[in-house]
Amino acid sequence: MASRRLRLLTALNLGTLVVMAGLMLAGFTNPRRERFDEIDVHRINVVDAEGRPALVIASNGRLPGPMLKGRQYPASIVEGRAQMAGMIFFSQAGDEVGGLVFAGLRRADGRQSQVGHLSFDQWDQNMVMALQHIENGSIRRTGLQFIDRPTGISMSGDLDRAQAILEGTPAQREAARTASRAAQARGELGTQRIFIGSQDQQPLLQFKDRAGKLRAQLRLDADGNARLEFFDSGGRVTATFPETATGAH
Repeated sequence: MASRRLRLLTALNLGTLVVMAGLMLAGFTNPRRERFDEIDVHRINVVDAEGRPALVIASNGRLPGPMLKGRQYPASIVEGRAQMAGMIFFSQAGDEVGGLVFAGLRRADGRQSQVGHLSFDQWDQNMVMALQHIENGSIRRTGLQFIDRPTGISMSGDLDRAQAILEGTPAQREAARTASRAAQARGELGTQRIFIGSQDQQPLLQFKDRAGKLRAQLRLDADGNARLEFFDSGGRVTATFPETATGAH
């Protein structure tokens, strides 16, 4: 009887081992996959093999704040991000590298605000190209813009200052504002150089210098006539085509 029980236990153990081995092999060769016809979700985090974010898709109020050098900043330091829905992309280092976001709302005064934004970021810096539509009830601007950003200067300093302005004491906020103005004067925050688009139903092609001052512009006036204008560093028109009387812009 004891020998019979021993053979039965041995057989059961062998059977269990075979089943477990089969399940383990199946897990390696056929990773689990779920299929849905429809799903309701507030946020989806796509991560890499190390668990770092690669892509975040979220509804309004659920987008992450800027991520740089392993630190995530509050979403509130980016104007309007708390109201936006869309997707944010990240580098293999875990830093934000661009996104596609949208928001639209009717304000208490009855005017509407809306934004649609697709941007591409420079390494360790902010966006350098953006396709964007903005309207706030008083202006409407749609177009493609190109921004020059400094190399060798991380955006983290600008993010630190923005967080201090938002969350710091009065003294810290004032110090951060002063530091931000100084950084802008040194050219550390970048400058929009080219805009191609429409502003308040007026088509525009604009070129700015490294200080962000408008130096050349091609536009159509209210009558639909094309005009090419050149400006000096003080904003005064120096030449036009077709030729017209020069004057302050």
